[in-house]
Amino acid sequence: MTTQSVRTDATPIVARQPDGVGKRAGEVAEITVLFDVKPGGADRFRRNAATIQDDAFRYEKLVGTVHDFRVTFINNDTQVVGAVTYDGDFKPYMADIVANAAPWFDEMFVDVVEGYPGANDPGFVEWLKPRIVEAEMWYASNPTMTVKDTTKAQQVTQAFDTLLDAASS
Repeated sequence: MTTQSVRTDATPIVARQPDGVGKRAGEVAEITVLFDVKPGGADRFRRNAATIQDDAFRYEKLVGTVHDFRVTFINNDTQVVGAVTYDGDFKPYMADIVANAAPWFDEMFVDVVEGYPGANDPGFVEWLKPRIVEAEMWYASNPTMTVKDTTKAQQVTQAFDTLLDAASS
């Protein structure tokens, strides 16, 4: 991962990704995509939403760099927004998606999104790029904390709480 510059007051500089689209602050980046929806696509997605939601925990753990990801239908179900905050650079993140979560993306978007080629299609990232809407403003509360750092901090906090509980018993 490439760390961006930090202002003298320790506030990260929010800038465009060095290797793709989307914003980046410290170790954390964002992209938002806007897709046109096939007729009936939103209903298909919603019928499968419980499975898609359950699968999110498995696939995003395989990717391992996602802070949050959401899918929202807008404009009377004619468009769908996907927004993600993740660690690192654009190109490695896209490679991780294809390598680790392609079946999940296909589960979400096949027969839902107009022209969706499938995440394993060799032209997938090029198909995706013009559908990425770069944020005009974006804020990350902990731009220097990767998903791995956050998980580690949670484990330390839990261990410390257990120690305190044991000491107070």
